[in-house]
Amino acid sequence: MRKARKILSLCLTIALSLSVLAACSGNKSSESGNSSSKPEKVVLAYLSFNNIPEDLSDIEQAINDHLRDKINVEVELKLYGPAEYEQRVNLALQSGEQMDLFITYGGFSGYVSRNQLYPLDDLIETYGQDLLAILEKDFGADILKATTMNGKIYGIPVNKGFALPTTFVYDADRLHDLGFTADDINSLEDLPAIFETLKQKSPEVVPFGPINVNPSDTYLLGWLADVYEIDTLTDFSYVGVVFGDSGKVVNLYETEEFRNAVNMMYEWNQKGYLQKDAAATTIPMSELIASGSGFSFMGGYAGKEAGKALSAQMNKNIETKRITEEYFETSSVNSVVWMMNGATKVPEAAMKFLNAFYTDPFVINTLLYGIEGRDYVKVDEHTVSFPEGKTANDVAYTAQLSTGMIGSESLQYQFVGTDWSDVELKLKENKETKRSPYFGFVFDMNDVKAEMSAINNVKNQYVPALVSGSQDPETVLPKFLQALKDAGADRVIQAKQDQLDRWLEQQGN
Repeated sequence: MRKARKILSLCLTIALSLSVLAACSGNKSSESGNSSSKPEKVVLAYLSFNNIPEDLSDIEQAINDHLRDKINVEVELKLYGPAEYEQRVNLALQSGEQMDLFITYGGFSGYVSRNQLYPLDDLIETYGQDLLAILEKDFGADILKATTMNGKIYGIPVNKGFALPTTFVYDADRLHDLGFTADDINSLEDLPAIFETLKQKSPEVVPFGPINVNPSDTYLLGWLADVYEIDTLTDFSYVGVVFGDSGKVVNLYETEEFRNAVNMMYEWNQKGYLQKDAAATTIPMSELIASGSGFSFMGGYAGKEAGKALSAQMNKNIETKRITEEYFETSSVNSVVWMMNGATKVPEAAMKFLNAFYTDPFVINTLLYGIEGRDYVKVDEHTVSFPEGKTANDVAYTAQLSTGMIGSESLQYQFVGTDWSDVELKLKENKETKRSPYFGFVFDMNDVKAEMSAINNVKNQYVPALVSGSQDPETVLPKFLQALKDAGADRVIQAKQDQLDRWLEQQGN
């Protein structure tokens, strides 16, 4: 899965310019507090890649003490890890348990198709003008096209660096020991020479492996999408994509480009550049690198500072090198989206909180870093670190690794070791990266839900082995393609083509 995997990119921080704060200070959303009535409670379900504390009452109290007099809203926090988040959200949606705001990473259009979301247009107009101003400042005026379906806005993208070029991530000390430098890495074609040298010098070290497992993902599809300017049409099955400005929807897996890519991975696997069981491994390459038995992987990262955060995570000297340019499609923006439960009983209060979630530095940084002095300390105006002697594993609370899923990156503190210029680079690339001519198109899968379910089952069965080179494409690919046809791939492709053609007509094309 291409853009959904990019949610692991680590977002850095700045304070919003005074001019934007001044521009926002007089709008409707700033006038909604100071009520003498009892505060309304909003339940926020959010996600952390760090340890999940049992008690969040101190975080809740800090935020509520800050917001109560401003917007007359209090928040109850529900914090889950990535393995359980989607299941807990869906259970709440089905059971009627209060859960007013939640995030998705890759499932936006599915929630819309299932009528589970509250339309936000009027709420944004009344209570979300601050939020809209910062989104437009950091990205551009058309950002909410990516979360609009059937003429209504159903979500707010996390405001971060959206341009996530395919990036090679590697142990820099090993690269140096092999006699290579970052200048030797400019494309995938440059990597086999490095891998071969590593195999000769340290045969016990795995040269390359999946960034994610269960299922295994080497980020080959993301690389293909960037290199060939592929628009996935907001569907990570990759059944039904468009190359460039052709306007023709095709099955990526039937293309020569895909066949060549998986043949390359099979060749790499046969030469020992990946684990033989890469398709079934439960250990991502980051863990192998941390243990000293791995060298590199590929992923999508915003900016150029991700290596510093990854170094801290793996306790290794990690560097990154971009090997493609990003290609902006709708999924670049709507992969990580905050949404409102369609059954919420407090829509106005939920939007007031969501407005603060994106625009209030105290709310954003408390959710990320916890209580100042206990969980983090300020190093300077924009930078924080853990208190002396503390780490992410033993502070009472931190969601440091969730910077790409909370609020606005331009209002987040930076963690020590990062560089503010990298945040500036991300904001610059948000506006300057090449965009697909179909940016704003969102595929409505409602009429082909059964086919989509069957297709994703087939994909999960075959793609991990193909993108990790674990099985010979000459044997496996024909079976995969036939299984996709049997699952209804042709009907999905036609549905996408019909919707895209209508969308283009509406745009005047």
